[in-house]
Amino acid sequence: MAGYLKRVMEKTKMTLQQATMLFKEKVYDITGTTTATIDQLSAYIQRHPDVQISKRTLLGMTFTFYHLQVEGIHFYVEMRDGYLLQMDVYTSEHDIVSYRSYRDQHVKNIPIKFP
Repeated sequence: MAGYLKRVMEKTKMTLQQATMLFKEKVYDITGTTTATIDQLSAYIQRHPDVQISKRTLLGMTFTFYHLQVEGIHFYVEMRDGYLLQMDVYTSEHDIVSYRSYRDQHVKNIPIKFP
């Protein structure tokens, strides 16, 4: 049983490392550095040619939802009238970035470093 758990942990560790490396490469492609702000990632998602965009009007407010999948990395942005409400970047196994405007406003323009 210990051997099985060890193999599962090793596979999980490798998957996380691969996802991190892939995301780091994407950030470098976007910004030319290994850092990016929430606004830079959001702009990348919104302008990507493969992004799927949907809009809904609720109680007179227009919400725009952006969905993008690039090489196993899922990107999601939710905006209201041009204001960033939420952003998630994740793989099927791990969350990479999770931004919520109601709790994370103070870190919006601080570069996220991906070592």
